[in-house]
Amino acid sequence: MKSKALYLIYIFPVLFLLSLAACDDMDDYSSDPKHTLWFSQDTLRMDTVLTGIPTSTRQLKVYNPHKKALLISSIILANAGKSGFRINVDGIRGDQFSDIEIAGEDSLYIFVEATLPQQDNADIRLIKDSILFQLNGIRQEVKLRAYAQNAFTFRGKVIEKDTLIASQRPILIYDSISVAPDAHLTLAAGTRLYFHGKAGMQVHGRLSVAGSLSAPVVFRGDRTDRMFPYLPYDRLPGQWGGIRFYKTSYENHLVYADIHGGSFGIRCDSSMTDRRKLTLESSIIRQVSGNGLELTSCQVVVGNSEISNAGKNCVSLLGGDYTFTHCTLANYFSWNVRKGTALQIRNEQDDIAYPLSSAIFRNCIIAGSGTDEINGGRSKNENIAFNYYFSHCLINSVKEENDKIVNVIWEKDDNFLLMDSRTQEYSFSLNEKSKAINLGKQEDAIAYPTDRNGNSRLQDTAPDAGCYEKSASKDE
Repeated sequence: MKSKALYLIYIFPVLFLLSLAACDDMDDYSSDPKHTLWFSQDTLRMDTVLTGIPTSTRQLKVYNPHKKALLISSIILANAGKSGFRINVDGIRGDQFSDIEIAGEDSLYIFVEATLPQQDNADIRLIKDSILFQLNGIRQEVKLRAYAQNAFTFRGKVIEKDTLIASQRPILIYDSISVAPDAHLTLAAGTRLYFHGKAGMQVHGRLSVAGSLSAPVVFRGDRTDRMFPYLPYDRLPGQWGGIRFYKTSYENHLVYADIHGGSFGIRCDSSMTDRRKLTLESSIIRQVSGNGLELTSCQVVVGNSEISNAGKNCVSLLGGDYTFTHCTLANYFSWNVRKGTALQIRNEQDDIAYPLSSAIFRNCIIAGSGTDEINGGRSKNENIAFNYYFSHCLINSVKEENDKIVNVIWEKDDNFLLMDSRTQEYSFSLNEKSKAINLGKQEDAIAYPTDRNGNSRLQDTAPDAGCYEKSASKDE
């Protein structure tokens, strides 16, 4: 016991002296005006931000590269309360901070957020602010920059009569948007719908999308920021719900629609198969966490369209009557493990019959990262219709030969222009090595004389399979 007591008597003074030395080191701040701060970036930029919606948190690192400690006299957000920017210095929120210490060769973090103020115009405007640092009589500055986009807001919107929406501003949708059974909603070219959370579109009546090559109608999530510098949230699946056409909905027509980032793309409920439920033309459904195009016992025509990268199936057919012409079904989903293929075809589910009266694929590509990109199967009950037809297609699946298959190349062919799983950027235009080039049948191209990029298919040679033509203009 005595030895322990003596040890404590000796050690406490030593620790006390060391602590005083440490305090002396922190009090010995550099006063040299040449000893300035270094920053991880001199301008912190945010992508275009929808006004009224908080951004994600961005990070600024402030370095003291010198051996002696620095005492920052003040850190000030220059336009506090006006620009919409907010800062947090080492865990403390505020607009102005004083006497901030940084030890030698150490750093601190400043976290930056913004909720940009709304204005009554459609123009995108640049919002500026700055973080000002005062140190040893020297002022340093880190600029803050963001582009603000005003948006209209719909909350639980119900379309109860025939309505045309033509807006230069994005439309921000909370709690979904619904089209009543007797209503017809038309979305003009260039309209952009941004869905918040799990909001989606519920169509009981009729939907028309009148997009164009230069001004598609866009359905997407509302996050405009980035997960990483190279990865915008807009490229991620599961950012919102999807578009659902209910049993009472018929004669829907979507042209140049861009549907991406949802939990699913389009879902069509079971309906009468002798009446057209949906026509989808020159459109794209991509990067969804569930099924891209999910069709149950209905009549649908799809042409000149891309359905790609789904966590389940790009296209799922359960019974019904379907025609696909010049379509690209490509499943290279890489956000996590996918549970489907490019194409699923079935005529039975849970012992319930869903007759497949017709599933026709002309001049199409069915591709993906797997070894077999068609799944599903036929009921053991041969009395349930299971009628399919593939003509002039490139298909990554097990080779099959019968009178329902005409001029099909059964091959895994990944010869597309861009497939980057890191940045989640994909282009399913064809490169010069693709077996889909000149594979299509000219007679079947007449219904879609131009591809999704506006390139002509009616040349002397046969058209390419899929929704894109291989042409010099796409590579330049």
